[in-house]
Parts: sequence; C-alpha cells; structure tokens
Amino acid sequence: MKYVIIIVLAAMVGGGIWAAAVSFFGGSQTVPAEANVAVAKVNGQTISLYDLYVAYLRLVQQMEYEQGGLTGRTYEALRYQAMENLIDSVLVQQELNKRKISASKAEVDAVVKELVSLFESEEDFKKQLAASGISEESLRAQMEYQLRIEKLQDQLLAHISVTEDELREAYERVRTSHILIRPEGSTDEDWAAAEQKAWEIYNQVTPENFAELAAEVSDDSTSSQGGELGYIYRGKTVPEFEEAAFALGVGEISEPVRSTYGYHIITVTDRIEAEGEDFENSREQLAREIRLEKGAEDLSNWLAEQRKASDIVLMESRLNAFAQMQAENYEDAAHYYKLAIEEEPDNPYLYTFLGDAYYEMGDLQTATEQYKLAVEKAPEDYTLLYSLGKLYEEAEDIDQAVAQYIKAAELVPNDIFALLTLYYSVTGLERWDDAKAIEKLIEEYQERQNALLQGQDATEAGEEEAAEETAEEPAEEQVEEEPELVEEEAGGGPNSEEEAPAEAETEPAAQE
Repeated sequence: MKYVIIIVLAAMVGGGIWAAAVSFFGGSQTVPAEANVAVAKVNGQTISLYDLYVAYLRLVQQMEYEQGGLTGRTYEALRYQAMENLIDSVLVQQELNKRKISASKAEVDAVVKELVSLFESEEDFKKQLAASGISEESLRAQMEYQLRIEKLQDQLLAHISVTEDELREAYERVRTSHILIRPEGSTDEDWAAAEQKAWEIYNQVTPENFAELAAEVSDDSTSSQGGELGYIYRGKTVPEFEEAAFALGVGEISEPVRSTYGYHIITVTDRIEAEGEDFENSREQLAREIRLEKGAEDLSNWLAEQRKASDIVLMESRLNAFAQMQAENYEDAAHYYKLAIEEEPDNPYLYTFLGDAYYEMGDLQTATEQYKLAVEKAPEDYTLLYSLGKLYEEAEDIDQAVAQYIKAAELVPNDIFALLTLYYSVTGLERWDDAKAIEKLIEEYQERQNALLQGQDATEAGEEEAAEETAEEPAEEQVEEEPELVEEEAGGGPNSEEEAPAEAETEPAAQE
C-alpha cells in the first residue's frame, strides 16, 4: 500500500511542478541560468535554486491539499522547510552512497509487480501512470530509492527487537460497528444523561437490529452506514474502545463503554487472528513496521547527529535570515533580512519577518514601521493589516489599530471567520460604533448566504413539483381511428483570535 501512496503523491505534484517552477523563473519555457545558482552546500554537494523551488512547490501543494489556503507568511516558512527537507535528503543520499547500499533489478521488479497486481490489468496500471505524468522509468527510480532507504533504516534499527506478542498484536484486527451517544454538554449531569440513554439502547439492541438502531440514534457520522467502522488495529483508536472491541467475540455486543467522545455500544462482526499462511508471510513486513515505530526517535537522533557532523552552508540571505530567527539570534536575523530586502525589495513578507526580529529585540516602533512597509507592498493581504493592528494595539494606538482591523475586514467580505475575528478584535477594544462597520459586512454575508440557500431550496422544490406533476399526469387516452387503434406516447494571520465580550451593544447574527 505504501507504493500506491507514492503514486498518488506523485500524481498530485508531478503534473504541475514543472510549469509552476518555470513561473518562478519569469515564465520562460527554459530554465534560466540563475536556476543553477547554488543556494546551499552540504558537505560540498550543491543544492541549486531550481532544486529548492521544486522541493518548495511539492511542499506547498501538499500543504494546500491538506489545509486549504495558506497565508503569505506561511509560504515563506515553507520555503525554509523545503530547504531543510532537501538538506536531510542529501545527507541520507550521501549515507546511502557511503554504505554502498543498492537495490537490485529483481527487487525493483518485485515491487513493480506488486503495484501492478493492485490494478485490474497491466494496461490499467500504465494508464494510471500516464495520467499521473510519471514514466515507468521514473517510477522504477523512485522504487529503487525507496528500497535503498528501507535498507538503511533496517541497518540503523537492527538493534531493536520485536517480540512474538508484538507481531500478533500488529496483525490482529476486528471489524466493528458502534452506536455513539454523546453528552449534550460537559457537566456531570450531561454525562449521566448520556449514560442512561446508552443503557436504554443497550437493553434494546440485538445483532439483528444493531445497524437499524445505529442509523436511528447514533451521534456518530457512521450512523448512515449502520455504525460500521471497518477493521481496527490495536493502537489506532482510543484505549477504552480498543480494549472493549478486542475483548468481544464475533456477534457479541458490549455494554456501554465511556470514552472522551461519549458512550459507545460496540459489536464485532469479524475477527482476523494472528494465524495461518497470510500471517506467516506478513511477519517480516510487520517486524519492520514495528521497528520503525519503536525506532522513530532513534532515526531522528541519527539525522540530527549527521547534521552536526556535516558542513552545511546556506548561501542565500533569505535562508540565513530564517535560520537565525529559528535559532533566536534576532540581531543576525535582522542583518540577513536587510540583505534579503536589498535583493528583493518588493517581497512584502521579508519586511514582516524583519519586523518580527525587531519585535523580539523589544523595538516595537521599528517593528511597526516594517509591517507598514509590508502593507504598502501587499495592500490586498488582510493578514498583514491584522498583524499591523495588533502592533498598534500593543503600542496603545487604538485609533490606528481599529483602522487596520476595519480595512482588513473590507478585504474579506466573504470570509466569515476572518470577519468574526476582526469584529471581536474591535469590540474587545470597546469600540462599539466602529464595530458596526464590520457587523454590517457580517450581516451582508449572511444575507448572501441566506439568498443562496433560498435559491437552492426553490430550485429543489421546483424539481420536486415537476417530478410530482409528471408522476400524476394521466396517460393519454387512446384515440380510435380507422382502420386501427393508434396509441400516442406520453411526453415526459502576529494573528491571534480573541474571544467576544460577554455583552455588546450590537452582536452579529453569526457566531464564531
């Protein structure tokens, strides 16, 4: 399954990486000379600007896929993280070469064969590769590298033992369904009421009606599937649930079990025990996975030691600046950010990080000036206005703080969470009249949402009415004609979220 994940990830980033990387180099269809400029060296091995951008774009796409939209400052942080990942990758590659670790053609063939077996046919497999923008040669290279890394991990973790009990527990799994009763609140009375309800349901439930009851009363999203959770492994769910589930035989139903989520009534519909040919064939892979889990800290420490023992040189001001910020060397960070700004005077986020450095050094005035410059460079980024407002607020310049919050709100009329954050920032300063401007934006947003919902309801109602009319329309009578009967057919952001005050002169209709 891990190899399928590799294909999916490659599909996510493969097609767009080249075009996006080219756009970073001025839109040229060929990579310009500056793409080969060295931005770092690891034990003498060069990392180029192009290497950095490719790694950066992969990371950006991954983060956007997982989290949605990101702020401008986050992109700058991801750029540094991409470099950190590249350095780690180079160190691993150097260790692979040092230890002369390789993967044979037969080993790669076996992995590719395993991959192909997951598809209906080899042709379907090749179609998926083509759709993902990956050549078979590129895939084989990825598989070879992955196998080499696994061999390195095995060597580094060879000292970790795996017991028979650990192997069995890693293999065993139970197929479960549950009925969840959540307490309505957090008080003891709420929990007692939930427990009482759970016991009432327990006294009614049988293996035959479990799915039906789950659909009717369960407070979990699985209710529509009759409470079906699928197979669960040990260590993959809350301990109370796991203990109860693995103690059940097939067809048995547990008494109500309390967890942090509420009260569960659990049934087991299948068990996979650690026995038979499949278990024996899985031993090696299971042992490897257990070692990786137990040795995660060992691997992290090994990589940290490799870094300490290596000659790592960052050759770009932006990267050096961020590294110094991470190390809390704020004077050095400010020095490098000034150099970076000289090289890229139109990058607004460099000014914000320079402002952060001054802020950490206790120079609030200069920090504010840098954020003002950032806003001038990117006036459309509401997060910069919000952060500038926070700096003014700390300087007790409340008029300026409120002005920034209102400007920020005007930039995001369709972002209810941002609007609420800004609204509470203003009301937190007890500027009730000023808050009305943001309150109006919130009300307008709600009106647009209500109109949209009403439009959808009207459309659905119209479709239902049309369907009913069609269903009720009588069949056309047969018309007698000579010489035969003819039957006609019928037609058919420094960002921090603050709490709202307990009372306000005017509250928005929406809640945060």
